[in-house]
Amino acid sequence: KNKAEKKKITALNKDKAALNARLAKTDAILAAIGGQLTEARELILKKIYDLVTNELNRYLNAEKRRLIAVVENLWDKYAVSSRELEAERTETLKKLEGFLQNLGYFGGTFNG
Repeated sequence: KNKAEKKKITALNKDKAALNARLAKTDAILAAIGGQLTEARELILKKIYDLVTNELNRYLNAEKRRLIAVVENLWDKYAVSSRELEAERTETLKKLEGFLQNLGYFGGTFNG
């Protein structure tokens, strides 16, 4: 009985050593694959980042162009030079001075 048990133990130890060797080989393969997977993951993430960045820049540039067009349109509609403003102010002051003189409230010239 003792001899049979020793044989069993020896066989089990051989199986254990074979399984450990197989596990070590599998771990080495998985480590190699893991490195490749990490590299592939980084490449994929960089590609996605580049695509998103390009799309975002394209969108932002389109919005900038739209905003510039709106501002230029407003400028074309409502821009008034300082000379025009001064001329309108002078004209308005002359009218006001005329009204005040007609009403008898003001006798001199108005200097604004």
